Amino acid sequence: MTATTVEQYPLDRNKIKKKIIEGMIGYSVLFLVLLAGSGIAAVVFKPMFWAVFLVVLLAYFGVFLIELWYQTEYFKRYFYNVEPDFLVIKKGVILPHQTMLPYEKLQDVYMDQDIFDRLFGLWDVHVSTATAMSGYAAHIDGVNQQNAEAIRKLILDKIRAKGVQNSRNI
Repeated sequence: MTATTVEQYPLDRNKIKKKIIEGMIGYSVLFLVLLAGSGIAAVVFKPMFWAVFLVVLLAYFGVFLIELWYQTEYFKRYFYNVEPDFLVIKKGVILPHQTMLPYEKLQDVYMDQDIFDRLFGLWDVHVSTATAMSGYAAHIDGVNQQNAEAIRKLILDKIRAKGVQNSRNI
């Protein structure tokens, strides 16, 4: 039995750290606003300040634990495979979805990084089609550079092979 592409070229575990940090930055801003609000409330209701502060702190810790669980599960369930006729990508925890892309419909394959990807040594492999949805669903994110290049090459080879096959059938 041959290994799937995700087994041959796995996601990097740094993807979990990156996603948690990205998420927690947004939550940190929210909780700082809440703490500032509780500071204002402390002026008016001094006895309640520490209670509000403790609730906000516990909520922040709870959000962190939920984010940790979610990102770990997302990582475990993330699947992609370069199959004979399709590129298959499955993602999601609460509302999982699967994207199947026939190679005949693929127009481009490219790699990129955002700022956090650079910090963690991660790359995203994007495939584009004529549909607007391809930008959202048709990418493999969170692989190291070597795996990203190998996945990109695999997909490009499939696209070229299908193109040659289709030109012979005309």
